[in-house]
Amino acid sequence: LSRQVLETAGCDLDLSASAFPYLEVREGRVASIPARLLRVGFVGELGYEIHVPARYAVQLWDSLMAAGAEHGIRPFGVEAQRLLRLEKGHVIIGQDTDGMSHPGEIGMDWAIARKKPFFVGKRSIEILEAQPAKRRLVGFLLAAGSPQPLEGHLVLAGDDISGNVTSCEYSPNLKAIIGLAYCAPAQAEPGQRLPIRVSGGQIVEAEVVKLPFYDADNQRQEL
Repeated sequence: LSRQVLETAGCDLDLSASAFPYLEVREGRVASIPARLLRVGFVGELGYEIHVPARYAVQLWDSLMAAGAEHGIRPFGVEAQRLLRLEKGHVIIGQDTDGMSHPGEIGMDWAIARKKPFFVGKRSIEILEAQPAKRRLVGFLLAAGSPQPLEGHLVLAGDDISGNVTSCEYSPNLKAIIGLAYCAPAQAEPGQRLPIRVSGGQIVEAEVVKLPFYDADNQRQEL
């Protein structure tokens, strides 16, 4: 409904999927306010990130809430956002990464501009990529009702620690517990069992699954 809400609020841009595709940027006006719109979807749904001068923030908010009233629009909080982004397998830098993370082990090597002759971090990435992989960030799934791992709980490989949980939530959409965790490369293939030590020392066996958990073909973002 984000497209309809923007149109009702008064947006002078062509918001159709062909004119304004996913991951592109446009500048125009929303509710007569000069704005930069980014067609992005951190929560995995058709959406727009709207950038305006700070002095217009309240005016824009009020205009969007009024335009969306007929659709039942309402604010939602950070916890809902965190669950939705997890269902899409989107990484939060600083939560699902640490000071030792690099793009290859978190599945973001696609973001490296390899055609550039130089970029900040190029030498470091080349050194890391020349070394054997030490860990991978993977998605995991547990049946509803299983003990739920917490962030920081340990992933095991035999008697050794091979990684840790970085994100974990119960997904009402999937009716399962889903999460992200670091593990040894040998444990990272979808379908493998991932032992996780939860509170009280109990070991639960999660299943490694391919990301994202939800809308794998991005149909919701390409509406």
